[in-house]
Amino acid sequence: MIEAVRIRGFKRFGDLEIRLPRSAVLVGPNDCGKTTVLQALAAWALALQTWRYLNDFNPRRGFVKAPITRHGFTPVPLQSFPQLWKDRKYAGIMEIEVRHRDGWTVAMEFHPDTTEQIFVRPRRGPDGEFLRTLDFTTVFVPAMTGVETNERFLQSIAVEQILGTGNPGQVLRNLLLETHLSDAAWQVLQESVERLFGYRLLPPNPGSAFVFAEYESVGAGTRLDLSTGGSGFRQVVMLLALVGARRNTVVLLDEPDAHLDVSLQDTIWRELRLVALRSGSQLIAATHSETIIQAVAPGELCVLPDTPGTAGGPGEQRQPAASLGVLSNMDIVQAVAVRGVFYVKDYTHRALLLAWARVLDHPAERLLERELLWKPMVLTRDDRPGSRAQTHFDAMQLLRPGLPGLELLDRDAHPDIPETSTSGTGMQRLRWRRCEIESYLIHPDAIARFVELEVGGAAGPAVAALRDKWHDAVPPALSRNPHSDDRLATTSARRSLLPPLLAAAGIHDLPHTRYFEIAALMPPEEIHPEVVEKLDAICRAFGVEP
Repeated sequence: MIEAVRIRGFKRFGDLEIRLPRSAVLVGPNDCGKTTVLQALAAWALALQTWRYLNDFNPRRGFVKAPITRHGFTPVPLQSFPQLWKDRKYAGIMEIEVRHRDGWTVAMEFHPDTTEQIFVRPRRGPDGEFLRTLDFTTVFVPAMTGVETNERFLQSIAVEQILGTGNPGQVLRNLLLETHLSDAAWQVLQESVERLFGYRLLPPNPGSAFVFAEYESVGAGTRLDLSTGGSGFRQVVMLLALVGARRNTVVLLDEPDAHLDVSLQDTIWRELRLVALRSGSQLIAATHSETIIQAVAPGELCVLPDTPGTAGGPGEQRQPAASLGVLSNMDIVQAVAVRGVFYVKDYTHRALLLAWARVLDHPAERLLERELLWKPMVLTRDDRPGSRAQTHFDAMQLLRPGLPGLELLDRDAHPDIPETSTSGTGMQRLRWRRCEIESYLIHPDAIARFVELEVGGAAGPAVAALRDKWHDAVPPALSRNPHSDDRLATTSARRSLLPPLLAAAGIHDLPHTRYFEIAALMPPEEIHPEVVEKLDAICRAFGVEP
């Protein structure tokens, strides 16, 4: 079992160290280097294996260097070797160090030569006899690719090379052949596939040149070639076959959730854990799947930063916050990259703000879309109003001290919580002057525009009925000036105004989750000035110039 890996000068990383549990899930923002960590571990294993082929284990004169050609370097697809070095500065020694739970540490050095060749050797330190007898294997498994219609029978070294090029679909039948060599592994694979899909895998048949692999529906009896199965089915078969067939192996999985629906994402991770446990293997997976992230223990999460540097392990700093029972695993993951935490009543409030920000081309759009972690305001168990947001924020502070937060409250909500200015620090609070955020949708032309698009065709009578209802339901001052706040400070537009107005136009029971569509149809001049004011304040709260 790998306990830690340190990467120096490999691709995007200047100096990165990660401590790894038995089953580790690498998470973090896009392009933070999750796949690069897996590639580094695979490169370390290839370098050690290649060097051992020299059969020269005398360290007294310094370990000799072994060459690796570009075509033989399977962990990373390369056009030239300078692509491996950080910032493509093809000079100096690149180093990948692995620390094992048994107490040994081996660092492999990568020395530049030409664009088509490098040299590798262990760093001084380990005993030569120890390196000669070291029994340690890894396998790097990228996401599933297309399955070959005709798959040739291959020797194991060729299978490894094709896996290294990122094309596991080309060797799926060969992997089944490998699994079938172990009665126990084959039985586990058959049972899993039957339980998950209702299919029975048939023993693969190595023909004179090609490998044949079929399956059938349980009880149906019609045989089908493996290539006819869905992508999710093939992905599961490939993962379970590979993990089950390789004993005492470090299995590096890149996006094991690819092609799988949400329920199957959760299931496949549990299946892989059980198979790996039986085979004595270690799983290290890189994923974006929220389902998998939420399914693992916080101690199994290895959160990579969004900028190159040194990351901690599965979370000395993160565990205290997680222990509060307040933060989800996704909170722990996102805390690394977000600019701050934004608390609103529910998803629809964020959607409304985002729709208005897009119409106005406001800098808050980017914040709301990508840079903030948004959370709903809910009640704690003791029903103290608004305290849940503060509790969550306090827990986030244990993850990232100084991370700013902002609550945007409706006027009728939580009147006992004081409003604060947006200073850019701590927990900040704002409150709408109207009763609630939906009150800022009350504009006759905006609602009429939505009715025209929703009803379609001959929408004239529906719009006319809407305008008649408008004059009955809306105070005269508001009719004269939709930006007036007359009655809207105390009247719920979501409950008392929008439903009857839309019903008059023949649109009944429109879910409030669709109200953002009205906001998206408002031109800038129809958007209430306070909306702009609040968007400006959101920017200031998170250190962005409005």
